[in-house]
Amino acid sequence: MRPNGRPACPAEISAAQCIVESPGFRSRPENNCFGIKAKDNHCQYCLTKEYLNGEWTSQKLAFATYPTLAACFAAHARLLQTGAYAPAWLLYQGDHNLDTYIRGIAKQYATDPDYAAKILQLAHGPHVAAAIAEARQRAADGGI
Repeated sequence: MRPNGRPACPAEISAAQCIVESPGFRSRPENNCFGIKAKDNHCQYCLTKEYLNGEWTSQKLAFATYPTLAACFAAHARLLQTGAYAPAWLLYQGDHNLDTYIRGIAKQYATDPDYAAKILQLAHGPHVAAAIAEARQRAADGGI
């Protein structure tokens, strides 16, 4: 749970998607480290690759912009609990099966046919686990 009482998006998903969507934070337009597409006027157009009709194509798409990384993380958590992602979120709330949740959101989140496998590998990897453990320790120590 977050301080506002809402269940939190699993940290493993946030960390893994951030790594895939903005490697090294090099390709994050306006604090959008998750590649969230724009649904309003707050956007920045960027060249991206999408997997369509069996091949990779370059497209210029509108990506959401955020005033801070914290705002982006909050939007990402909301996104993965609503709309097309709601069924996977509701299932996760009942069974807490991270792998099923990742597979459930991946088919909606990205056009890459290997997206779920990439997120699963990172989510269960040692670097994500270490980063989450460190963040939790800092939060417990009052450092975050």
